[in-house]
Amino acid sequence: MRFTVVGSTSPTGLQVLEKGIKRGHEITAFTRRRQKLAHIQGLEAVIQGNGLDPADVKKAVAGQDAVIAIVGSENKKAVTETTDVMRTIMGEMQKAKVNRLLFVSSYLLDGNRPRIILPLIRRIYRHSLADLRSAEQFISSSSTDWTIVRPTALNDNTETNKVRIVRNEDYFQSGPYEISRSDLANVLLDVLERRADIQSTIKVAWAK
Repeated sequence: MRFTVVGSTSPTGLQVLEKGIKRGHEITAFTRRRQKLAHIQGLEAVIQGNGLDPADVKKAVAGQDAVIAIVGSENKKAVTETTDVMRTIMGEMQKAKVNRLLFVSSYLLDGNRPRIILPLIRRIYRHSLADLRSAEQFISSSSTDWTIVRPTALNDNTETNKVRIVRNEDYFQSGPYEISRSDLANVLLDVLERRADIQSTIKVAWAK
């Protein structure tokens, strides 16, 4: 499969690139920091650009079967960067007739456990979460074959290949409320390869 990873130099993005190449996919990496990909061998292409620039995004999505978008902002002020980037990406996807989209969001948006700490974390990241929610609403209102993936707390541990997935309005009723970026990358690739969960939101976490 030919697909573009937007946010390819993020910790999760790098995992997707490495695992996707091993699975035999033809991957285009889109990033503002090309130098961070010097150690990745086997990419189909590297496009350096800005996700807010339609001309840059056009180059990145042309001829692809799908896009995996791993974008977000940790700015603690009110911003719309993620939403604006997704508007640009999806606009160029539509022009290029690329209809499959995976968007990595956050379990914090609607997770209901662990109950003690979630309200505090949501308050700290309230502005970036508001931007993520706006981006989700834009994506889910489209006719694109989208899947929104909401991982629980991410860490850099090695993969376990033991994950739980709940869909749409279902929730995790017990921990652990975390997952490694390596396991998340495998979930993203599995969903993409199987054309699973189209126009659905899934939450992912480690299994016990």
